[in-house]
Amino acid sequence: MRKYRDVCWDLKERGAVGETILHLCLLNATSIHADLAKRLLRFYPKLINDIYMSDEYYGENVLHIAIVNEDPSMVKFLLDSGVDYHERCLGNFMCPEDQKATRTDSLDHEYVNLSPYTNYEGYVYWGEYPLSFAACLGQEECYRLMLARGANPNNQDTNGNTVLHMLVIYSKLSTFDMAYEVGGDLSIINVQNLTPLTLAAKLARIELFFHILNIEREIYWQIGSITCAAYPLSQIDTIDIKTGNISKNSALNLVVFGEKDEHLELMDGVLIDLLHAKWNAFVKNRFYRQFFLFFLYFLISLVCFTLRPGPPPVAPEEDASPSPPVNVTDFNVTDPTVNVTWEPTMSTPTEVVPPDKLENISRTTIIDLKAPDRSGLSKTYGTGLDGGEEEAPKKVICLDGVVKSSCSLDAGVMKGKSKSQDTLGFNSSFFRTRGRVELWWEDWGKCRLLQMETTQDMIRLAAEMGLEIGAVLYIIAALREARFLGYSMFVENLMTAPSRVMFLFSCVLMLTLPFFRFSCNEEVEDVIAVVIMLTTAPYFLFFCRGFKTVGPFVVMIYRMIMGDLLRFATIYLVFVMGFAQAYYIIFLTFDNPLTPEGVDDSISNPIPNPVEAVMAMFFMSMTSFGDYYPALERTEHEFNGKLCFVIYMVIVAILLVNMLIAMMGNTYQKIAETRNEWQRQWARIVLVVERGVSPKERLTKLMWYSQPMSDGRRALVLRLNQSEEDKEEMKEILEMKRVHNRMEAKRKARDEKERLEREAAQPPPPHTPGKLQSANNINNLIDLNSPGVVEKKNNLINLT
Repeated sequence: MRKYRDVCWDLKERGAVGETILHLCLLNATSIHADLAKRLLRFYPKLINDIYMSDEYYGENVLHIAIVNEDPSMVKFLLDSGVDYHERCLGNFMCPEDQKATRTDSLDHEYVNLSPYTNYEGYVYWGEYPLSFAACLGQEECYRLMLARGANPNNQDTNGNTVLHMLVIYSKLSTFDMAYEVGGDLSIINVQNLTPLTLAAKLARIELFFHILNIEREIYWQIGSITCAAYPLSQIDTIDIKTGNISKNSALNLVVFGEKDEHLELMDGVLIDLLHAKWNAFVKNRFYRQFFLFFLYFLISLVCFTLRPGPPPVAPEEDASPSPPVNVTDFNVTDPTVNVTWEPTMSTPTEVVPPDKLENISRTTIIDLKAPDRSGLSKTYGTGLDGGEEEAPKKVICLDGVVKSSCSLDAGVMKGKSKSQDTLGFNSSFFRTRGRVELWWEDWGKCRLLQMETTQDMIRLAAEMGLEIGAVLYIIAALREARFLGYSMFVENLMTAPSRVMFLFSCVLMLTLPFFRFSCNEEVEDVIAVVIMLTTAPYFLFFCRGFKTVGPFVVMIYRMIMGDLLRFATIYLVFVMGFAQAYYIIFLTFDNPLTPEGVDDSISNPIPNPVEAVMAMFFMSMTSFGDYYPALERTEHEFNGKLCFVIYMVIVAILLVNMLIAMMGNTYQKIAETRNEWQRQWARIVLVVERGVSPKERLTKLMWYSQPMSDGRRALVLRLNQSEEDKEEMKEILEMKRVHNRMEAKRKARDEKERLEREAAQPPPPHTPGKLQSANNINNLIDLNSPGVVEKKNNLINLT
């Protein structure tokens, strides 16, 4: 690697951007300056190798300038003078625009380091080499002059682009044919692993893409207008023909997942035939199998959630005469010598809950009944501490920390006494004392979702078990797919199907349900069940994209949500949050005349808190303002509220909402008028399903729809019905390929000859006496012609 270069002009005497006097002569591009440049080179011949030294134009020499000036005579003169036709123009000015911020220098090489991610768009990005300059500028004469002197059209610039890559970037079809005919190679990949064909697919160069396909195909036979041709799959198909892995840089993958409108025009011809071949070979059966399996999974989920029981109904209290409020206090008794007795004080019958209706009363409970008297102080009934007894309320609700039922007792007094006082006036079976603590699994019987008392409960539990098994299988299938796709491609695959992401999320949530079920945490489980139901059904949209009748509508939904609705929501929230604060302040002064004095108006206030203010703005934007506008009359800021109402309705309800409708209508019309939009969605479904297949199985399916070519490559064989123009183009391409093969063989022979001449011109390496040399990797021999040499053979040393 060259780390030094000869410089003729003193570096300290250069111009502002590192130019010499010879560069200035060619920049002016007049006949006088051309004569002056020739005279300078006659006296200072090494001046021809000087380049611009500033970073902006670094590497540009006089040959680059002469090509840009479109001056073939000067190009020929410079070539005759020994100019370097492999000089690279590496300056910042000649770099793609999106790579300029990533330029870094290196001490290991002369060229700069660049980020490989670029769209190749630049004002004067012409491929660094003079040959690429001539090709991009359409200078065929200059191109052939340099080619005749030995310029290599397959030299790669910093981005790895050759002449053919550059011609694809600039869409120059005629120059492309010329460059290919005289020796350009279509199989060279650049830094982004793109050949000229796949680069045309990525940049959506429609004419060049189909033209390169026609160049690479092999004609088998032709009868009339029918032609049998084989298209090599190495650069087209998404399946790598050697490993079976997914090729992200294949032409089919780049076209199907491309976002430009021009990519839709590429969904024709060979690519569509290849997609149909994949569909018929294995994708169709796999797609419908996945659809029916999910449909079955969805039906099971319907059974699970529709048969799901609700919470037990609360028994309504019996009507009774008004009584003072009752405070009921529950606590566990720590003293086992205390019992609870009930002493009826009236002749009215007592309603006692039978013991078999009580549920798990684990400890003795003392119930203190307190009721306010007329003076506002509370009295305790049935304490039994001072021997006094007070009249209890006629309606008593008996509660316990563990008891789930309630008992209604009429007209009685509860009295607690010590165990030594054997004066129990109540059935001792009413309250039972147990000395042990319940174990955790004993609560299962009280969980409503674990009950199996009816046939519906059994069906629901069986369906839930099936749903759990299905969720586990879906998660395992996704992990298996991620293993042979790789993390980055798996994430990319999920991004193409948002509904599938939601479905996998619901499967993950399904795996958490058993933990809440056995812990009897029913409230959390209900919330998770709601989320599961909301994220499972949208997976149908993934399969709907594969059908022509509903596929475009699914695309419209995605486009409207991610495009129109997102832009609308950004502006919409600005107005909603602003007006919500204003209305919350206005309704702080709300006063309902029907509410008695001293009672809070928040119950009848339509906007009692900031959250309700935001919701009110949303309802008002939907023209549902019947509860809010009349309430403004009951505030102290009626005029301000009505003025804000008018402004809000004009800006949001009329302007923004109708603007959203117009944007959605435009999106709908644009997608509906796109001819191949459904085909692109169907193609994405095909490739997504294909990615779920293992590499070994992909290779097997590849053999089904492809055939071997003469050189062993796999190809898609098609029968084409060609027009007269297609026939003429085919003849021209065949002739061009013959010239290409001849020129390529001539260049290889010339390169081999130059290599042999260089090796012959180099002096032989110095011969070191006594140095061991390797002979056929069998025996270590020593040159016997040197004095004092020994031969080592078979572990023996022969002295000579």
